[in-house]
Amino acid sequence: MAGALERLVARTGRPHMFISVGKGGVGKTTFSILLSLALQERGRTLLASLDPARHLLGYLGLRRVGKPERIQEAGFTAVQYDIDTIAKKVAEDYARLLRQVMPGLTVVSLDGIVSAVKNAPGFEEEVYLSLLRGLAKSLGEEYDYIVIDTPPTGVTHRMLNLPRLYLLWLTHLYELRYKIVAMRYTIAKVLKQEFEPHDPVLDKLAELRGEYEGLAKLLRNPERAGLVLIATPEPLPVYEVKTSLRVARELGIRVEAIVVNRVLDAEMASKLGVAKTQQEALEEVKALECGGCEKLVIMHSSEPPKSLEGVKRLLGLVKDISEIT
Repeated sequence: MAGALERLVARTGRPHMFISVGKGGVGKTTFSILLSLALQERGRTLLASLDPARHLLGYLGLRRVGKPERIQEAGFTAVQYDIDTIAKKVAEDYARLLRQVMPGLTVVSLDGIVSAVKNAPGFEEEVYLSLLRGLAKSLGEEYDYIVIDTPPTGVTHRMLNLPRLYLLWLTHLYELRYKIVAMRYTIAKVLKQEFEPHDPVLDKLAELRGEYEGLAKLLRNPERAGLVLIATPEPLPVYEVKTSLRVARELGIRVEAIVVNRVLDAEMASKLGVAKTQQEALEEVKALECGGCEKLVIMHSSEPPKSLEGVKRLLGLVKDISEIT
């Protein structure tokens, strides 16, 4: 295994969740596979793709979608989620919950409520968050390491921010519902009426608050979770890495590594006329403050890999950024 990749793996505790973040097309899937190959030597590893582009299917030759599958030649388990199917289920679950909480909605068809939920602002991020919640529950129980290949940067940022936002809402909703239940009890007592103190809405709010508190705590625990920021040596992907660093600081999530993918050797970069752009990007990444994270580059001399064997060949081409700058 490459020394630079070995350092990244060795510095993390177990169990641990790695969340890749980056612009579409920068090689999140490629590095997620590389990292999973390194981690499987240390423990039970799951590579989970939330990316709607479904690149993982082609790389690993997965035979099914939505079900974890052991990849014998890789040594780890992988799953490509079907976002459309999961979105439908999440929308239906919320529609039923809304009907339970708001009995007046029974006059609206279930399909109508589902459609409204699916078109609500933030629903896409909620779908990804539901997957993240499920993966977090399996960390330590089923898997020692989980590597998550995420959708493009903006969606991932909003997904990571949702637990904190939901906790604010749920705390206020719980307090409001508690007051309503207490008021109903007082009125029933004054009127000498029977009152059932058990409130299913209050129970559901408490359950959700507990889940999101657990997820938020996991994401903020540097011994259990961290981000891997991935870019190519170009201005826009590097800018998105800087944005991700700011978001990580705001959310209190550790950055494990910054990875610059598809770096060309000096001769090839000069021949293609990208030497200056590449060098400026590498110097910019090298200067970034990331709390002591690893800074890696993946050297390429040909087209990006399209198979597991192609990715394996990159293991020897993962270097520390200081080796080439």
